[in-house]
Amino acid sequence: MPVKQNQGFRRDLNFEENTNDVQALSNLGGVGVAGDLRVIQNNLRNTSYLGFNSVNLTTNEFSFDTDKVLNIDSIKSEQIDSTSSLVTVTTDVPYNTYKGDLVVLENVNVTGTASTFFNGSFITQTVGTGGTFYTYRVNNVLDATAPTSGLSTATITFKSNIEFVYTKDDIVTVSQDVSVGSTTLTAGTDYYICNSDAEGKFQLSFTSSEDVLGITTVNITAIPPQFDFIRREYVLQQNLVNFTPPETQDDENFNGYLSGGNVNQAFEDTQANVESAKYFSGKKYKGTENTITDDIVKFEGTVNLFDPAGYNSTNSSLSDPKSPGIFIGNTRAFSADNNPWSIDGTNLKTNSYEVTIGELLFADNVTIAGQVSQISGSEVSVESFTHKVPITVNGETYYMLMSPT
Repeated sequence: MPVKQNQGFRRDLNFEENTNDVQALSNLGGVGVAGDLRVIQNNLRNTSYLGFNSVNLTTNEFSFDTDKVLNIDSIKSEQIDSTSSLVTVTTDVPYNTYKGDLVVLENVNVTGTASTFFNGSFITQTVGTGGTFYTYRVNNVLDATAPTSGLSTATITFKSNIEFVYTKDDIVTVSQDVSVGSTTLTAGTDYYICNSDAEGKFQLSFTSSEDVLGITTVNITAIPPQFDFIRREYVLQQNLVNFTPPETQDDENFNGYLSGGNVNQAFEDTQANVESAKYFSGKKYKGTENTITDDIVKFEGTVNLFDPAGYNSTNSSLSDPKSPGIFIGNTRAFSADNNPWSIDGTNLKTNSYEVTIGELLFADNVTIAGQVSQISGSEVSVESFTHKVPITVNGETYYMLMSPT
């Protein structure tokens, strides 16, 4: 029976009779509503993945800021045009990562041109589903496959390029059942992210932080096999509410709400500020962690050394790197009766660029033996000196002006 123009739709068929869904939705909700609904299409099904990298068995943390090294299972090059080739690499275990990563291939034992194709640093072009293979492009032509005998020690290193990790109370599951020692994480089971630094590491909990009992951290006692974390990426009402401009604007210290003009620019500005703060905080002295540097440090004034924990109370502690001390060369100052100075012919020397002697005292009288003759030489300008040494004679201070020879 033909459809009449104004017949309408049967409720039980759920718009199956319609040939233009956009038009139907526009008729029901107004023009443009179809585009709005398309934005949240499959919203509850959206997910992202994060390949397992490493664990810290002491802190029960999953870490993602270290390089990932895998054994190469196969590697071949195929010419794709007149000037370039595509190299395909498979590994002994899949590693589900994203394209655009920097990889370093080493110890692929081949000869000739293939050596430069199969060894070196490259940028991945594609990643197979689940991390089953990786490709990169080389600006040269070659059709070749590395023999299995040349891959016994061959490795591919995925350089750490993580920009963020999952954060507090994100709901995740795992791609497969995986043992972490005392616990087995089960695929399809919901777990919650906790104690995340939002940059490179987090812990896993069986419960949300909003649970009446709080979080229950997963105890990690063994390094698990390769797997993926899978996070739900749906957008809820609260996510949209978070975009509401705050009532109080701190324009002086934090600029205005979305001051960059849009959300993407705000994210980029925030990322740049975080990276700058992280870089400079590593260059500054802080009381919360060790500060290690090989930069030249110059002091003005007095350097005071304290040992509140009594580390230097025994001789055996002096070799501990945590033992406080000031060193001239490799010798700890004031830790024993030894002297960092050594005799070099008629001179004293020490491993230091600048040395200060508080007071040099000549005991008794100074006697000049032998005949003193006039020393001849070219006249030196009094303004050409670069150093001065104070000398006290009969209570009066004089300065010996000196310049390097």
